[in-house]
Amino acid sequence: MIIDAHCHLGRDVVYDFEVTESRLLGTMAENGIGGAIVQPCIARPYLEDTRAAHDRIAALCQAHPGRIWGMASINPHFRPDDYRAELRRCVKELGFVGVKLTPNGHAVDLLSRDAREVFDAARELSIPVMVHTGMGVPFADPVRLTPLARDYSDVRIVIAHAGSDFFSVQAMLLAQAFDNVWLEPSGVGIENIEQFLQALPPDKLMFSTDVPAQAAGELFKYRQAVRDPAALEQIFSHTAIEVFRLNPESMS
Repeated sequence: MIIDAHCHLGRDVVYDFEVTESRLLGTMAENGIGGAIVQPCIARPYLEDTRAAHDRIAALCQAHPGRIWGMASINPHFRPDDYRAELRRCVKELGFVGVKLTPNGHAVDLLSRDAREVFDAARELSIPVMVHTGMGVPFADPVRLTPLARDYSDVRIVIAHAGSDFFSVQAMLLAQAFDNVWLEPSGVGIENIEQFLQALPPDKLMFSTDVPAQAAGELFKYRQAVRDPAALEQIFSHTAIEVFRLNPESMS
């Protein structure tokens, strides 16, 4: 079973793109992807819009149990009580398995107090934080995660896009230095994937597409770079299962 650890649903008002349920599920079927962790595209910065985006994903999860899991995405500049209440609802009522922080899309410096609110809430709920990195510097520079990885050693951190090809070394060094950090290298080139595998065990990497248009290319990239079947299986499914504590309906 291949699990996509990072994909989107809905309309994104920052990057101006849209992913529908039919496009998401169709892409999965066309590419043999059996499961996915789905997060909202970046909604308008209103609590009701955020709740609606989460409810839409929850409906998809309910329609595909054991195959689709939700990930929350909430603007960290909401009032802290509102942020925590919505994240708690997502986890406790909707069954979501993590939360996303997008420094450029949410206009949040990873060194700020509001960024720490995200990690405080994740610690309270025992869920991982996925953090966008790469495009959108300086806020999205993986190096800015260093104090968070150190101070929240009990919080699982997934570095989305692994710094992109611009900051892949920084992301790799963080994953080497901290047991609570993993890489999700969507958009990273084959050469850097090979470098990651020379420096890190495969259980530090997880597969994702980010957007449907990248699905075939992401699969091709790993199949070219990873020659060991056991390592490929780890990256394609087991790392995400372990980090997000998933319970897939089938591992066939």
